[in-house]
Amino acid sequence: MKHIYKFSIVLLAVFTFIGCNVDDDDAITVLPMKELTASFDKQVNVIAVADDATSYDLVIKFSEALPSYSTVEYSLDGGVTTLAASSQGDNSLVIPISFAATENSHTVSVSDFIVVNAAARRFTTNFTGNTTVQMVRQGYFSAKMTWEGGQDLDLYLGTMSSGWAPGFLLDSSEGVTNEENVSGSQLEDGNYGMVVLEWPTNTFSQPVDITFDIVTAGGSFTLTKNAVDFGFHWWGTKSTDADGNVSWTMYIEDPS
Repeated sequence: MKHIYKFSIVLLAVFTFIGCNVDDDDAITVLPMKELTASFDKQVNVIAVADDATSYDLVIKFSEALPSYSTVEYSLDGGVTTLAASSQGDNSLVIPISFAATENSHTVSVSDFIVVNAAARRFTTNFTGNTTVQMVRQGYFSAKMTWEGGQDLDLYLGTMSSGWAPGFLLDSSEGVTNEENVSGSQLEDGNYGMVVLEWPTNTFSQPVDITFDIVTAGGSFTLTKNAVDFGFHWWGTKSTDADGNVSWTMYIEDPS
């Protein structure tokens, strides 16, 4: 019996030692959640695309490098989800956007953007800034003219010389509503103008406030003026720099 008693004491001491050893282990550290933000590389409303381009690489940048073997999910224009794999250290994602030869303007919307298993890697994903961007060919131009009242106005777009003399007609709009639309594609650098007439006599029956909503590769513009009579009511100069960036200088008073 003495031997059995001593053996029990030994077992008790061993289990007590093991129990103390477990209690002394360091607590498990839970890493805090980090926020990884994604956004368009260019925070603009309009991106210029070359006149002869068949695609454009839309770049999404991240606030920090992605973890290794990350998979990104996103949806374009509300369509099916697309998967894209990344390598360790990637801080951007390139999304190729197709451009048909007959397409002058293309609006792209990105939604449902996530990094797969982000929570397990202890970070969240947030898409910031613009989620929609319009891509416009460098030489594209479109204008919508609107006004109030019952006058029947027509709109004409044409070229102009360096001294602002009228050139040749590019497009015309002769509808019967209070909206007229003209456009041009592959426009070269130079001067352009828009003429407004009132049907059927050309001259205005009364002054009218007209608004031009214009889309170009250099951006979108809204201009309003009080037009007293028929004639030119908009003038613009298109220029392109060495990097392919397009800019327009616009006037609603005769710049000559």
